[in-house]
Amino acid sequence: MQTETATAAPRPRFRERLFSRASIGPALLILASLLVGIVQVPAHKGVSPVDEYVYIDYFAKVATQGTVHRGEQTGTFARQELGCRGLRLLQPAPDARCSLTNAENKELFPFHGATSAYIYTPLYFAITRVLAEPLVWAGVGLVDAGRFIGAIWLAAAALLLYLALRRLRVHPVAATATGLLMIGSLPAYWSNTYISTDATALFAGGLMLYLATFVEHRRGRILFVAGAAFVTLLKVQNLAAVAAAVLFVLLRVGVAAYRERSSRASWIGRLFADSRTITVIVAVVVSVAAQLAWLVYSNATAVGPAPDMGKVRPLGITSIILQSGLFIDTATKGVGDITTFLKGPGLFVNYAVSWIAVAGVIGLLMVARWGRRRNAVALATFAAAVISAPLLSAVTYVTLGTYPDPPPGRYGISLVPLFLACAALLLARRPVPRWIFAGVGALTFLASLVLPQG
Repeated sequence: MQTETATAAPRPRFRERLFSRASIGPALLILASLLVGIVQVPAHKGVSPVDEYVYIDYFAKVATQGTVHRGEQTGTFARQELGCRGLRLLQPAPDARCSLTNAENKELFPFHGATSAYIYTPLYFAITRVLAEPLVWAGVGLVDAGRFIGAIWLAAAALLLYLALRRLRVHPVAATATGLLMIGSLPAYWSNTYISTDATALFAGGLMLYLATFVEHRRGRILFVAGAAFVTLLKVQNLAAVAAAVLFVLLRVGVAAYRERSSRASWIGRLFADSRTITVIVAVVVSVAAQLAWLVYSNATAVGPAPDMGKVRPLGITSIILQSGLFIDTATKGVGDITTFLKGPGLFVNYAVSWIAVAGVIGLLMVARWGRRRNAVALATFAAAVISAPLLSAVTYVTLGTYPDPPPGRYGISLVPLFLACAALLLARRPVPRWIFAGVGALTFLASLVLPQG
């Protein structure tokens, strides 16, 4: 009698995987992200009011001096860009500062010409500059080249969010729709089509959600720690995404430890002895230590006093309470410009993304069964949204002696991928809700391409 021996199916070749049905969603999201840059960047005439002037200065200097320093003056390149382009929304017309003579007069510029970007590490600016150099060599202006790279940050964010949702067993159609919603959002428009450290925020949220699904594996734990430190060094406000990912892991470990408990003490012991708990604690410590190291370096290399940001009220209990949950409502709104963007396509984009984000978090929190992975995502995202604004204010107040009052919604942009992930996880597994969601995502993306220019 002959016996048949089972043989493993041959692994698909790279070309077969590249053109398989599974690659349609990621390819669509990458193309959509690049299209945002191709359409929007050439149409931007002014400088973004969200600190782009000092970001342009940092971006121009990073190739030659690495960092900018506290007390340092902005260069004439950034000053002329501001004067010749105008400041969008606030002072949109070019003015006399366009001339080199006036650009050298520091009294004509904010903070008497001093930079406020010294608080950031050069990581975002260096990566973006390296990626922008081929465009510069091809004849694209330095500022526009840097703005185009925002589309690459956006594509990476969308791809990571898609992969994270697939690991959470979200259908490919719903995962693609979620990515289109994020790509078409106002935060993506304001952060990823200008030179801005906020261009890293959506990427940070997608990366931390993706890495959180890998903490079960030993290699994933190393990547989680490295990823947390990386996104924090890109921009300290990305700690909001790190907090959400850490809380997700702790909830998963805590539930498992509780179910296997023999006593209350044994449950707590299991929680803190688990290698996953140790991993996320290390991630937080390393991230905070990295920022503290940068603060020490920044103070040691200062060439003058910090710009006067104006007086703020002392950070007390009342301020903390008022800031709690601030990002749930404001993180999806971009710069909050109601005169230009809450009309026509902008109105649709604003409400589609905002309502879906809020409904996703609250809805999933209410319907997901306790102890399940969906419930952990919802709880972690909601908790991070509640505590992030006051925590960031406290950290800023302790380190810099001042804080934004209230923190702008853009500080919570790194939570937007998690908000939208909750909405994707809330969807029923039947096909009709998925395709409705896909339709809303596609319409949001298309509407974002015709947002007002300036």
